Amino acid sequence: MNRYLIVLVLFAALLITCSKKQEPEDVLFKVGDKYVTVKEFRIRGEFTPHPNFSRHDRNLEKILLNNLIMEKIIAKERGKSSKLADSERFQDYIKGITEQSMREELFYKVAFNTVQIDSAELKKRFVLSQREYDLEFYTIYNDSIAQNLDKRLKENPGKSVEIFNEIWDGGERPQWQVKWKDPDHINIHEALYSGPLAQDSVIGPIPLEANQWIILKVVNWRDHLLFGGEEQLQRWNEVVEKTTMNKASQKWYKYIRGVMRGKQIEFDKDTFLKLARLTRQLESADDEQAQSDVMHRFWQEEDSTLTIDDLPTEEAFLQRPFFTVDGVTWTVGDFRKAVASHPLVYRPNTSGQLDFYTQFKMAIADLVRDHYLNKEAYKMGLDKDSKVLHTKEMWRDALIAAYERDQIVKELASAFPDTSDPYRQSKLQKAVTTYMADLQQKYIDEIQVDLQKFNSLELPKIQLFVQKVAAPFPIAAPGWPVFSTDNTIEYQPLEK
Repeated sequence: MNRYLIVLVLFAALLITCSKKQEPEDVLFKVGDKYVTVKEFRIRGEFTPHPNFSRHDRNLEKILLNNLIMEKIIAKERGKSSKLADSERFQDYIKGITEQSMREELFYKVAFNTVQIDSAELKKRFVLSQREYDLEFYTIYNDSIAQNLDKRLKENPGKSVEIFNEIWDGGERPQWQVKWKDPDHINIHEALYSGPLAQDSVIGPIPLEANQWIILKVVNWRDHLLFGGEEQLQRWNEVVEKTTMNKASQKWYKYIRGVMRGKQIEFDKDTFLKLARLTRQLESADDEQAQSDVMHRFWQEEDSTLTIDDLPTEEAFLQRPFFTVDGVTWTVGDFRKAVASHPLVYRPNTSGQLDFYTQFKMAIADLVRDHYLNKEAYKMGLDKDSKVLHTKEMWRDALIAAYERDQIVKELASAFPDTSDPYRQSKLQKAVTTYMADLQQKYIDEIQVDLQKFNSLELPKIQLFVQKVAAPFPIAAPGWPVFSTDNTIEYQPLEK
């Protein structure tokens, strides 16, 4: 019997140890089973604008810490009963955030973490990073023209400049000055900085986006040498970082091509035109009423018996085939459901109706691509990855806490029905402050803070708003949490 009890105790201890191991090493604080890491603290403090609090005596850091603690407390207190959590739109949003995080981890798993760079190549790129080019260029918006030009250049390597000059119809040629640090397209950067180029070298045509290519000619080049060990060390680190990311991106694109090989999208032309026209009109509408009017006109054209109340349940149109890919037909309803967790991402600088149709088609292609990448990520179990789960919980808790804060204010405001009372706002503010203080006191024994880590943190003076490029959910972090202005730090130490 004693031996049996010892086994149970050891098993329980093992479970506790395993659960602790799942938490990252940089945990800053915990509220029960919820925690925030040092990395998350930095992201929440640096990637979104904050109120203009005083910065004396680390006031800003203390206020952020207390607000993140309150965010977790409210998520624990009201998260399970929150109406927002039951909302289908909210669930789709969290699903989309989660799957986007899974695709990011997939990128690191199959591409970034597999990159190996030879030191000789890095040294060569470091030297080239000091080079600046004067270029002439020509942009081509037709795949067949670009491919024919590429074939002609390869068949006549000694006549590249002559062929380049023939492209022009006259007039002044576009000039372009390029430096290593410029945020150019990866294909342009690799073409210019992976090896030395002589004057009059013709590069390309280089593919950029769908139906967009560029051909370059080196007019001149010059080197700007780096002086000083610190400047050289910084540039070396930048070269390593950029080279690694470029090579990872090339591996990623190759991986995507493998995943999507043989998968062609075939649209139902009539449905495509109807949805493209509707989407364009909706995105041009200024407010909800204008969008409602657009939908009303659309349904009147589809079926004159429909009214505005019929919009959400128009089954006939939702069941209409929209496109087929990999032997599977997506209906309008399938597409609608997919967009709920993956908003369409359009290329910048669209103009004209025909161009929008092209952009709409490309955005759908990106959605379908991410659909298949999601499948690969699920196969690898990335939905259970600790980083993915933490990102999911960060967004879920932040959004629920912000929503429930507003509900709390509404509930407390009912005790002050006289809107003409000049002191109503201050009374309500006092009631909210008291409610938050009482709620914090309720959970005070569950709050643990690593003060050593916290005291080493300092938020930058410059406020940023960081967005991810070409992502369905571009905002890098939930907004700065606003629950109180308390800057008192009196919590028990974090148990390690």
